[in-house]
Amino acid sequence: MPFNEHIREYREQLDITQIEAADLLGIDHSALSKYELGKLEIPILLLPKLRRVYAIPRDKFMDMLEDTRQKSNNPGLEARENKSRYITAFQSQLKLELYDLKDFRYLLNRLNSLETKDAESLLMKIKKIDDI
Repeated sequence: MPFNEHIREYREQLDITQIEAADLLGIDHSALSKYELGKLEIPILLLPKLRRVYAIPRDKFMDMLEDTRQKSNNPGLEARENKSRYITAFQSQLKLELYDLKDFRYLLNRLNSLETKDAESLLMKIKKIDDI
């Protein structure tokens, strides 16, 4: 199933209109309509927000990006490129969102001022939290 159809299905499962979904996504409802119909390519930077607003599990979302019936000379390569573009866009957006947080910037500055040994110790503790 093409990605645009997956997106429409998820919106319908949430039982929200295109207008409501577009408001949550911060886009015009006519653009969302075109995305769902496959008439307009979804901007890569909108993908992380779509996943978050529609509460699509990360693994499922990645599968949706790969699941396409578009005619292509190399659909496997196209799927990998789509996945790679999504990951890059998601990481960029996450970095921007984190950097916008005043407390996060403060913590980064404090981390940069630590002695190497103290910084390494703190990073090890953070990695342990991430493993949970």
